Amino acid sequence: MLRIALPNKGRLNKNAMDLMARIGFPVPDTDSRTLLAEFGKGRYQVLMARAQDIPEFVEMGAADLGITGLDLVLETRRAVVKVMDLDFGRCRLVIAVPEESCIRTVDDVEDGCRVATSFPNLTREFFSKIGKAVSMAEVSGAAEVAPQIGLADIVSDLTQTGSTLRLNHLREIGVVLESRAVLVANQSSLDGKRLLIEEVTSAFESVMSAAKMRYLMANVPRDRLPSLGSLLPGVSGPTVMNIMGRDDMVAIHAVTKEDELNGVIAVLKGIGATGILVVPIERMVV
Repeated sequence: MLRIALPNKGRLNKNAMDLMARIGFPVPDTDSRTLLAEFGKGRYQVLMARAQDIPEFVEMGAADLGITGLDLVLETRRAVVKVMDLDFGRCRLVIAVPEESCIRTVDDVEDGCRVATSFPNLTREFFSKIGKAVSMAEVSGAAEVAPQIGLADIVSDLTQTGSTLRLNHLREIGVVLESRAVLVANQSSLDGKRLLIEEVTSAFESVMSAAKMRYLMANVPRDRLPSLGSLLPGVSGPTVMNIMGRDDMVAIHAVTKEDELNGVIAVLKGIGATGILVVPIERMVV
């Protein structure tokens, strides 16, 4: 049995649940912090836990795999193995100061400056590398209000768009870490449950690849086929099929990148393509 730990709430919860559902493990939506759900006739078990606890759970063997933030893995210093990056949870751990502060860059931060953060290890390491001796005001959340209440001079906090910083009249002056969701593993599990882990990682890779692509079908004039090779590279090139009763048209099937789709459709219409159909792809193994 392979046990996978998922965040039970917070910024990573929904996307982690969606990813599991896309590989055939629809985890029940619940507020329980300790839910255990089984799949694959008992071969897989999902454990819901706090994102910050997942590195410890994986290190100690309570879970074989875990989905959590890279920021939390590096902050907790737990001995886990990063298996793969996931396609959600992108954010940055940044240093920010009040808008009215005379500090413009991290080089302007003076020794002894007090930093409010939920990431003391990463923040201390960041300032140490640039030769700054700062003190930590450790908070469990809402670090952005620390300067307003006199708890700290500056903050080290996670941001996705910077809107929360601006809302609290803070200005970003440096980046500690670029983070995202990651899949981590227990080292012993990698050795003893490799086949089960490879099943999960392969499934994750297939649905993440598929999410960026679309399956395209169209009827195209036969004499325009030579121009399609570069337009629709697909996985191994477009598939071309005859259409019953039509010698002048062929049916083409191809895979194209989602962000290039509108341009591809416009070109197809320009060469006389008809019956253009676009469908999502559930999984793609290349």
